[in-house]
Amino acid sequence: MLRNFIKEIALVSKRQMINRFYILIFLTAKAFLGFGQEVNMSDLRFHSELEKAVLVNTSSQPTLSLLLVADQSVDHERAKSALNTYQANLAFYQNQQSKYRSEEQFLKFFFYRVHRKELKSYEQYVSLASQFETGQYDCLTATSLYYLYLTDLGYKVNLVETDYHIYLKVNAGDRSFLFESTDPIAGFISSEIEIFEKEKEYLSAQRQNLSGISSNTTDGQKSYILNDKLTKKELAGLNYYNRAIVAWNAKDILKAVALVDKSFFLYPSDRISNVRDYFRGQSELLASK
Repeated sequence: MLRNFIKEIALVSKRQMINRFYILIFLTAKAFLGFGQEVNMSDLRFHSELEKAVLVNTSSQPTLSLLLVADQSVDHERAKSALNTYQANLAFYQNQQSKYRSEEQFLKFFFYRVHRKELKSYEQYVSLASQFETGQYDCLTATSLYYLYLTDLGYKVNLVETDYHIYLKVNAGDRSFLFESTDPIAGFISSEIEIFEKEKEYLSAQRQNLSGISSNTTDGQKSYILNDKLTKKELAGLNYYNRAIVAWNAKDILKAVALVDKSFFLYPSDRISNVRDYFRGQSELLASK
């Protein structure tokens, strides 16, 4: 059962697996732990002093720091390298901002320049730190990167979380623009009609293979928006969530539990709560054998 579950929990678009996934979660969580238990700071197991320093006071931390420390391999040196890369790129974009006649022209240039220079190839389950170093990205890390730049460039950004994906909308004056971070060819959408159609597509039963977050919908069912105004803390929670899935798939159950606890601490959503209950239940099962 454990081997089958590891396959099912992977963040892919095989909807036939999702029903079995949530049945397993429901039965295990109900039997062992119940739902929605709170997580306190004292309950967390930190993998480094850097991570602890960041999570102890999340409100005062730069968003980049919150997102980087989800990766257990990030130390001060790697964090500093990512920060230096980010700041150099941000300075370039800030310099370019005034050279364009309209917000639309700049945002279009910005979207495709980031993809061309920083987002090289799609690879599920990468961390943001690895993305800075290799250019490999998935929907969560790429959207996180765009969010970082856009907020520092002074834009109002709405992060939208559906039950299987994440994207963002940028507000500039009386205009809105949609960024689909996994599409390097046509991911910048400026037309109101096209934005409307794209969002219908996200919520339709005929979805693209863009899964970046596990879903509880099945084939033929409509998707739905879970949160259309994700905060930086909740975004960090989703990054921890993906790292927990990576650890689970690698059969490192203790690490997966520690990561999903921190994910739930940052973002106590039903999705994360269900997975956390399952992970902890399986951990207790193995410990009792």
